[in-house]
Amino acid sequence: MQFINPYILFALLAVLIPIAIHLFNFRKYRKVYFSNVSFLRELQQKTQKQSQLLHILVLIARILAVAALVFAFAQPYIPSAKKTLPGQISVVSIFIDNSFSMEAAGAHGRLLDEAKLKAAEIASAYKADDLFQLLTNDFEGRHQRLVTREEFLEMLPDVLLSPAVRTLSQISSRQQEILSANRSGAKFAYIISDFQQSTVMAALPEKTKGISFSLVPLLSAGARNLYIDSCWFDNPVVQLNHTSVLNVRIRNSSDADLEKIPVKLMINGRQRAVAALGIKAGGVSEVRLPFTSPQAGTMEGMVEISDYPVTYDDIYYFVFRVSDRIPVLAVNGRDENPYLKSVFDLDSVIGFNQVSSGKTDYSALSGYRLVILNDLKTLTSGAIQEFSGFVSQGGSLLILPAQDAVITQVNQLLSALGTDLITGIDSASVKVAVVNTRHPVFSDVFEKSGLDPDNTDLPVIRRHFRLSAASKGTAETLIGLGNGDPLLIAQNRNGGKIYLSAVPLNDRAGNWPRHALFVPAMLNIAFGSENVLPMMHYTGTPGGISLGNLKPAEDNVFRVSKTDGTSAFIPEYRRLEGQSMVFINDQLKDAGIFRVSGGKDNVTLLAFNYNRDESELTPAGEESIQKFAEQAGNYEVLEAGPKPLNDIIAAKSSGKRLWKWFIITALFCIIAEVLLLRFFGRKNPAINK
Repeated sequence: MQFINPYILFALLAVLIPIAIHLFNFRKYRKVYFSNVSFLRELQQKTQKQSQLLHILVLIARILAVAALVFAFAQPYIPSAKKTLPGQISVVSIFIDNSFSMEAAGAHGRLLDEAKLKAAEIASAYKADDLFQLLTNDFEGRHQRLVTREEFLEMLPDVLLSPAVRTLSQISSRQQEILSANRSGAKFAYIISDFQQSTVMAALPEKTKGISFSLVPLLSAGARNLYIDSCWFDNPVVQLNHTSVLNVRIRNSSDADLEKIPVKLMINGRQRAVAALGIKAGGVSEVRLPFTSPQAGTMEGMVEISDYPVTYDDIYYFVFRVSDRIPVLAVNGRDENPYLKSVFDLDSVIGFNQVSSGKTDYSALSGYRLVILNDLKTLTSGAIQEFSGFVSQGGSLLILPAQDAVITQVNQLLSALGTDLITGIDSASVKVAVVNTRHPVFSDVFEKSGLDPDNTDLPVIRRHFRLSAASKGTAETLIGLGNGDPLLIAQNRNGGKIYLSAVPLNDRAGNWPRHALFVPAMLNIAFGSENVLPMMHYTGTPGGISLGNLKPAEDNVFRVSKTDGTSAFIPEYRRLEGQSMVFINDQLKDAGIFRVSGGKDNVTLLAFNYNRDESELTPAGEESIQKFAEQAGNYEVLEAGPKPLNDIIAAKSSGKRLWKWFIITALFCIIAEVLLLRFFGRKNPAINK
């Protein structure tokens, strides 16, 4: 036990006063006349023992009362192992979890507001000349320096909700980084959070030495949230004046059933569909929103629900392109192919043209989304270069080699494209045995029950080319024959798509061009050649975003700006593997629709949504947090109860203070003295004098 004011202990000499009073008790005697002396002697013998015991008890009570008061004013305490040395400056790092889960309601308002209040209480527990670091999920550069207590308190109101999320390992590592760089011997770290299982507690830190970490858990009033999980189209190609269906998946993470929840679909700022759904507690529900696009171009979409108090995941932004026409060109080695014409004339959205190989205008290839090389016997080096460049610019190329093709020349094109090569001809008759229903070309062709080759009428091939695995596994088989050879393969290459058929389009090679499977295959290849925009991206996602073959005009750079004009920035731009890549990094923090432009012309639209990592509100329990703190060793849990944190921290830093107990002891001794004198002093009048 130590004392804050040890010099006051000299006042213990005051205990001599009650001792002196009891030793030199000046009592006045009076004469009492008795008729019989024997009665007086008996009275003196009886009261002498009582008075001596009472004298001792009163003396002890008075000595203890004086001593307890002296000890109380000396402020005794039991020193703590974390006590700072006199004159030593403490360095304190305080992390405030400002992720979206802190938008939930707590016992005294929003959890984020409670966190800022607790941070202020922690700062007030230290001296004015101590140094502080304010850290949030954003890991901002301005928070990587130490400030005074006054500056720290001024920074607290600027802490706002952020889409960024961090794990406990990342938080403690960042705090340790700045604390270790300081030479001060007293280092403290505090982490104020709701400790969500999916984010903060997803990765736990390793043991660290020399730094004391204190966890301050905040409890929400109730884990309740309704949010939009994801959206997708039935068909990725949205066609002009055709009915499209948007599927919306909504999750209910609360413990209550919800009914008649309105779901609104907005396109280009106008409401295009609305639905109402019910969803069970902890359940998932999907709703279909049909709509028709009366105009072509790139569209801004938004799905919205209403929920409280966590609202960041109630809106889902997306973009999509409506195609008015998909230009397709067939380059024929001989006559026009009737099978291709009959198929592509079925859909008015496809603009189909045919030319002979000798009349091909290579400068116009960029105006087509799909080019079909049909029945070409030979290929010049210039043609090979043009078709390779077409694919590298994001185009789709379908190769249907002629039955009498010069294999070496065809292989030069295939080699330049990086796909499988032709190794020979197989004249054995074989039936189609495999159709890849997972690929977009055939994903919607068959029913969900799947394809049964034994009970399904599939094409029969009498003559086909054999293909090698020159693509090293990057090519995917769409249709496979019974002998294991592929009939049709697909491969993504340099931003474009390559389709290679092992059979020509004629009746001598089999019934493939007359089969019912041929029609959806060709149409879906044409639809798949359309540049389908990614529906959305998540804010804070690392890595680049592909813009395809779009380039900024002349020497300009890409500019990203929100469509409502609230924010704009210039992203990092690179050209990788024939594609334009922009890197957003930490420049974008808000969800919404953003326009990517180069020069004066608008290039494309990008949609960004907040990550749904914290939509499932599942905080770690008190037991799991306490268990982690015990296992980590240098972590402790500070309960954010009604008692201010500054009192808790002050008690921990200075030790356990005992002055209150000595005050209580002094009062107890005074009361004991009063009771002794009141009930036993009447029989011994001398004691009261």
